Amino acid sequence: MDSSGTSSSQVIPVLQESLFSVLELFPMPMELFSPDGVSLFVNQAFMDFFQITESNKIAGRFNILSDPYMNHKLGLSDYLKRIFSGEILSVNNIRISCTDKNSRYSSSCGKPWENDVYQDINCFPLRDEKGLMTYVIALYISSGQYPSRLEVIKAKNYIDSHWHDDYNLESIAFAANMSPYHLSRLFKKYFGITAYQYYQELKIERIKTALQNTTLSIGEAFASCGTDYSSGFLAAFKRKVGMTPSSYRKSLNFQANMKESDSALPSHYSEIQNRLFSIAELFPVPVQIFSPNGDILYINEAVLNMWNVRDTTSILGKYNLLNDSLVNKQFGLKDEIQRAFQGEIVLIPDIRLPLEHFWKSYYTRSDAYDIEAIYTNILNFPVRDSYGKMIFLTSVFFTSRIYQGAPEVAKAREFLENHWREKFNSHKLAEAAGIRHSYLVRLFKKHTGITPFHYYQNLKFNGIKADLRNSNLSIEEVFIACGFESPGNYTRFFKERAGMTPSAYRKTLGI
Repeated sequence: MDSSGTSSSQVIPVLQESLFSVLELFPMPMELFSPDGVSLFVNQAFMDFFQITESNKIAGRFNILSDPYMNHKLGLSDYLKRIFSGEILSVNNIRISCTDKNSRYSSSCGKPWENDVYQDINCFPLRDEKGLMTYVIALYISSGQYPSRLEVIKAKNYIDSHWHDDYNLESIAFAANMSPYHLSRLFKKYFGITAYQYYQELKIERIKTALQNTTLSIGEAFASCGTDYSSGFLAAFKRKVGMTPSSYRKSLNFQANMKESDSALPSHYSEIQNRLFSIAELFPVPVQIFSPNGDILYINEAVLNMWNVRDTTSILGKYNLLNDSLVNKQFGLKDEIQRAFQGEIVLIPDIRLPLEHFWKSYYTRSDAYDIEAIYTNILNFPVRDSYGKMIFLTSVFFTSRIYQGAPEVAKAREFLENHWREKFNSHKLAEAAGIRHSYLVRLFKKHTGITPFHYYQNLKFNGIKADLRNSNLSIEEVFIACGFESPGNYTRFFKERAGMTPSAYRKTLGI
């Protein structure tokens, strides 16, 4: 019996060591729980994020189901009960303060902007061959990399898509719809660096990628990234990388030669691959694994179930993500995909999966499969060898929304959930559903019990409540972001539904 009160016989030993080793490959915080809530394992990324020096401070000692902080202070009691009953759930935008981190894990915050850390926590069960839940996995994605402040997200996205251009604070501020001064202050608050420092670091990373192309001279590599070799970016490159561009290029060649000369690497790769594939098959969420050149190597059973695909021969060995024009061009994900294959951790949020494309390609859709649309968050991260070289790219899909049932109603719900921040437009709604508005209202009420407009108002109200949890937004900013123009309108709208004013609601949250 360990200190948590759990006997060793209660912990399923099958694949446990392999499971631990695979979770250690994940470059984001991961935690493994027993079915009764005891933390069994945390990976190095978890320890680094929470600044923990010894994993045994948590593993074997911490029980999440009896933790007053998680259940009461964060209000996650109902979520945890559902998760440990076997559901796959994501809990979004959970605020963890620096003080909480310090008191819970005996750590110390290193940076002042970490006072407000927001996390998305994705949880799912692992089951044995009899279907019994053996473990619960929690995967933590820091919202610090994807802050909830809409204006700052717009600024970051603008820089991400205009890194090739000269830096222009006014243009960035215009895209974010705020003053340059306000942008500078908020950007540093959320990211810990100025907008220019972010732009500079991004461009240097692109220069490093360009230097890998030996057909380009160093000057041409800089020029391909929109800057001159004699510019200030040369000095910035030296500071950031710790060496000159020519020395960096030489180091790449040296590392490549060292790795190619190691005859033991192929079997090492095979060992990692076998462990990774076997554990991914246990995941109840879709997992895809690619080689560094974009070829798909593996898909688990959950992928086949989500896409209603049965014949993997039309996928494995034949599909290359980097060459997929639908994903790269039509869906505009080329930049995110290229960054992922360059070794970045890339979260692609709320993407509509092209089910029609899959069904057409694999001839698989059945009449019994009534899903019309699936939206998912796709987490892409590298798996590296002991030399730091990326040997696999792993994509994990966390479903955020599913639309199924009557096609017209599913399409109407999808439209409303994508446009609830805008004014209600019955004509556009009917156009999206493909039927007359009067018929849509009757059909929608038959299947959901409420009218499309009532459904839209519920979405807006829930969205407002979620945004009011963000203490960095004023009440007026919350309602403007949710599509209101007049303070009188939004106060009346909220009070009719919540029974209190927005400011009173915030007080109930302790904000």
